[in-house]
Amino acid sequence: MKIHPTGIHFQPDNKRVVVRSFIPSDLLRVENAILRALTLTEAETEQQLALLQIDFGGRHIDLAKSWRRHFEKVRLHVPAGAPLSEARQLFIGALFSGEYALESAALFNPSMVPHPDQTGLNPGDLRFILSLRATGEGHISSIEFRAGIIHSDYSIEMEALTSFVTLPERNPNPTFHKATFLHKLNEMGLENDWSAALMGRLEKRFTLEQLAQAVPDTLAQQQHIIFDPIPRVDGIEASADPLLELRAAVYLISGKQRRAAKAEDPGH
Repeated sequence: MKIHPTGIHFQPDNKRVVVRSFIPSDLLRVENAILRALTLTEAETEQQLALLQIDFGGRHIDLAKSWRRHFEKVRLHVPAGAPLSEARQLFIGALFSGEYALESAALFNPSMVPHPDQTGLNPGDLRFILSLRATGEGHISSIEFRAGIIHSDYSIEMEALTSFVTLPERNPNPTFHKATFLHKLNEMGLENDWSAALMGRLEKRFTLEQLAQAVPDTLAQQQHIIFDPIPRVDGIEASADPLLELRAAVYLISGKQRRAAKAEDPGH
């Protein structure tokens, strides 16, 4: 097999930044920041918001959407009856936002799979999706996705890279394929009688809500674990992968853990 260099290089770019929530773990700091924002007049709030948009708008798409999402995370700490115009909500959300250069340390581990959209190509061409692991400050890893085409002559063309980076939005009720789900359980070593019985109650495609409803009532405590959030480190988003919570639930009621729980139950 002859291997030829493509001339394509992936280099980290510390100018590619995302805007994410940055909420102190000290609730007193959160409340003090909100109180200071509430002391501004409406005109002052709009002026400060405009300045923030000028400073950061050129590096992000729809900053207002991110600020609004971050405001919702601290809304419970806003004093009851406080004036909350749209501009003030966005300004408070901006106070709890921060930029993060997700590629500042490294960009590596490329992996390719065929793209589901193969339309508009010449005969023999193949469009692909490329994933990359990006590492930023604090050794926090992110997964990036890019696309390209392998032409019939084996040359590779990467699609133009936008300068904007956006975070994915979590689907609160994702749909799963049972076959894929079972495969993942097997990979994690979590296939057992309990998980098999649980999967047996579900259709070939099921949602997270349907999965939760299939958990027996007698395992209410374990069902709650599925939705328990993973502890958040200051300034870092909680996990957006519901499978991680499910993994914890299945593990606690499987194998030796499950038998130990039964042995400790005074009703047995």
